[in-house]
Amino acid sequence: MRYSPNELLAKYQEIRDSCTTESFMRSPLHQKTQEMWCAGHFSRAYQTAVGECWVHISEKDEQTPEDFWLEFEDALHPFQIAMVVDPVRRMGDEYKGVIDDKNVSVLEDWTAGTENGPSWVAERIAAKAKKYGENSARINLLLYLNFTAYEQNYCRLRNEANAHSAKFRSVWLLNGNAFCCIKEHVSLPGFHLWQEAAESLRAKKI
Repeated sequence: MRYSPNELLAKYQEIRDSCTTESFMRSPLHQKTQEMWCAGHFSRAYQTAVGECWVHISEKDEQTPEDFWLEFEDALHPFQIAMVVDPVRRMGDEYKGVIDDKNVSVLEDWTAGTENGPSWVAERIAAKAKKYGENSARINLLLYLNFTAYEQNYCRLRNEANAHSAKFRSVWLLNGNAFCCIKEHVSLPGFHLWQEAAESLRAKKI
């Protein structure tokens, strides 16, 4: 299906509103829904910062390297989505038994993300490059940074990941309210430093 960024985020919100927080965060059935949010969130930010774009994405997990395609200037750019987390964190544990986002109370160590975030990003990119081998050169990689930090320093992130990022067509980082490009391609213009990306995460109702 082909969506404008706002259409895709509306599709995501429709699905998100129909399930509990625990189900959304922990059930494999909602992995594609989470990818829809990443693709919609990223494309809306890219459209604001660079230019008009569209997203082509399936509602089913087709188990291919391409999680979505970004349509920009009459070309389709294949994207793989990956999440970066604190390696000692068990993803989703804090959402056990959670019905509403307002019930989530998580104590997090922001120091770990500040100090180790660039290494976690580099390691995630390296793992993806190893997985896809020579095919990495045609893939645009979008990493969602799902960890807290006092600062996510652009230069440190870019420099520590540089050797691994070079293996991909382009590499982008997305967090809750900003995004950046640490390796761009001539066909998909990027920029230096972080750019604002309005957040869209919460369910509207149960």
